[in-house]
Order: sequence, then structure tokens, then C-alpha cells
Amino acid sequence: MATTTNYGWTTPDDTALVKDGASAIRSLGTSVDTTTKNLNPSTTLGDIEYRSSTANTNTRLGIGTTGQVLTVSGGVPAWATAAGGGANWSLLNAGGTTLTAATTITVSGISSADKILIAWDGASANASSEIGLRFNTISTSSYIPQGMALTGASSWSATNFASRGSYPGTDQIRVSELSNNASSTTSGYCLISGANAAGVKAFNLASGTSAAGGNGHISYAVGGVIDISATFTSVSIISSSGNFDSGKIYVYTSA
Repeated sequence: MATTTNYGWTTPDDTALVKDGASAIRSLGTSVDTTTKNLNPSTTLGDIEYRSSTANTNTRLGIGTTGQVLTVSGGVPAWATAAGGGANWSLLNAGGTTLTAATTITVSGISSADKILIAWDGASANASSEIGLRFNTISTSSYIPQGMALTGASSWSATNFASRGSYPGTDQIRVSELSNNASSTTSGYCLISGANAAGVKAFNLASGTSAAGGNGHISYAVGGVIDISATFTSVSIISSSGNFDSGKIYVYTSA
């Protein structure tokens, strides 16, 4: 018996007898029915068909659930939960870490965080101490800020506002300098992006300093990069002169 080119349906030969016509029609009809069903395996509202690895056969993909999106998994279509529209932040060190009795205070336990937000509140140490941040306790010249430094002096000067830059880099991100009064404090934040990937990380930072009647304090509004390829697992806040004696640091993370 002859067959069709694409689906191999059985058809009568040109020399077939007329008495075989009914049987040939039934055979052809059955083949058409089977092939059509294979091409359209849907059974339920919302089904989608896609090309199967088996010739002349499609595969049924059942409807997903509310909120899912169509994606590709293993080379075939699949439903998956849509990615979140924004960062989901959580506080790593519940209640914050108190800044006291040390020149370096480290918050560890950062894991798989793409973004890290560090906030310090009322940090204080010796008069004129520089306050800074380091990651993974790395102190090489890998921190490269660019932006503005605002110096609070006893009288106005054009140098009260100065550009802040550092190439090829410094050994920390300087966040502020306390005034010459030991009661001076600083508060601010630093946001890191790309902390869980190899390569350069980006940051932006803003701080403010309470002079407590002193002068010479410096606040920063800067952004820049951190040229450290390692994934960040800890952040340290550092005093250049004397132990911290007040304040807290908070570390928020987002995958």
C-alpha cells in the first residue's frame, strides 16, 4: 500500500480494487485521527503544546498557577515563579552591634548577599579619630571613593567643601572624621552592590558628623568602587584613634 509523504498514512495504490475503498478510507481516517490527537494533546483549559522530541508528536504543558511566568528549563518550556520586583532586605545583626571597647568591630556571617547596607548611628571614639569601613578585613589599597568631603572648621573657608578622590585606592572606605571634641559622633550609611560576585563592587555613602562644640570634623558624600574580587562575608568599622565608646552599627543584606 502507498503512504503519504509527511505522516506515513496508508492510502490505496493506484491499482487497488474498488471493493477495498471502504477499508482504505477507514484506515486513512484512523491514521488522521491519531496524528491529529498527537499534534494537539491538550486536555484542559489553558494547556499549551510544544514540539516533542518524538517525530509527529507534541507535548502538553499544563497551565501554570497565578503569578507564574513562562520560561525555559532543560531546553523546553516550563512555568516558573516570577522573579521579585525589588530587593528583600533583612537585618543580619538583630538589634545592631554596639560600638564599644575596641578600635575594630566586625560583623560576620554575611552569606550570598548581592547588596549590603551598613548603617552606623552615633559612633564615637577619640577626638579627631577617622572612622572607616573594611570588608573581609582586607586592608589593601582597594577602596576607591569619589565625591565630596565637607569639613566643619571654626571659620568659613573654601576648603570647607572639597573634592574627595583616591586613585589607585586607600586601605578602607573613610566614612567620617570626628571633631577635636571627644564627644563628637557620626552617623551615616554605605550601600554595596555586587557583594556576592567576583569582580569589582560598587558603593555609595553619605555621612554626617555632630561636632559637639568642636571643629575639624569631616563628613562625606561619595560613591565609587571596591576592587576586591572575593565575595563579602564580613564588614568591619574602624577607629583610627582609640576605642569606640558609643553608637551602634547595623548590617542589612539582600540576595
